[in-house]
Amino acid sequence: MEKKDLAIIGAGIAGIASGIYARRAGLTFELFEKKTVGGQLGFVGALDNYIGIVPGATGFELVSSLNETLKKMDIPPRHEDVKKIAPGTGKITVHTEAGEYIFGAVIIASGATWRTLGVAGEAEFLGKGVSYCAVCDGFFFKNKDVCVIGGGNTAVEEALYLSRLCNKVYLIHRRDRLRALDYLQKELTETKNIEVCLESELTQIKGDAFVEEVTARKKDGTVFRFSVNGVFIAIGMEPATGFFRDVVACDEHGFIISDEEMSTSQKGIFSCGDCRRRPLRQLITAAGEGAVAAMSAYRYLKGNYISS
Repeated sequence: MEKKDLAIIGAGIAGIASGIYARRAGLTFELFEKKTVGGQLGFVGALDNYIGIVPGATGFELVSSLNETLKKMDIPPRHEDVKKIAPGTGKITVHTEAGEYIFGAVIIASGATWRTLGVAGEAEFLGKGVSYCAVCDGFFFKNKDVCVIGGGNTAVEEALYLSRLCNKVYLIHRRDRLRALDYLQKELTETKNIEVCLESELTQIKGDAFVEEVTARKKDGTVFRFSVNGVFIAIGMEPATGFFRDVVACDEHGFIISDEEMSTSQKGIFSCGDCRRRPLRQLITAAGEGAVAAMSAYRYLKGNYISS
């Protein structure tokens, strides 16, 4: 079995950036992606914060561009589901449903998925008013009414961020108190255009072509409705790390712990993108991390590093 330099697991922005830099560095590698190139990008309605992309371009359009990039750089994704990686002396074996491959290093760029509520209308209006990222999509709801679902730090931060853009923000949380840090809650109470609705659960998202209304139910059974244009669901993310957690150190939520060079606790294994613990989950940060991971892998494999 031929040993190649590098395995890249995941073909989202981070994995593709790793592939581009690995190709430029002259490494032999495979890019594994069990589903489709671009990851969750295909579900993004519009983009306005990724450099080089005309504001308003859709996630699907960026995915098409990524596919063209891979084609022109001769980086064919290997559509196989990685089941296991096994570090050994001087090599790392990657197991898929199709067989085994041997590499000198591995970059894990498997991404993460937003936790969903599972309520009526959530999937139907994804990209049409339903979002999981205020920083990504808040601009499109300027001067409109929106609601945020959740009660932790992320939900409160999203509500505060949206309050600077939107006319009215409803923060809906199913418990009797928020779990966010005190300073965030203090800022929340001082923000006049945010209304907090505790002991309330979102039950339905309705509209025609786009979101127009949400229904929620209080703990006592009372049902109420809000006319809103956007629903931002902020109940956390689930990293696609699975069996990787037995190989590299992860935090309590399953996100891979890696340093600024994207090195993990396991020699020869690097991570980048949404699967790693990071302060900002954006396309632009994922791309940068992918480049760093590839160059760190190059330096690990070759023992030197020349910036160009």
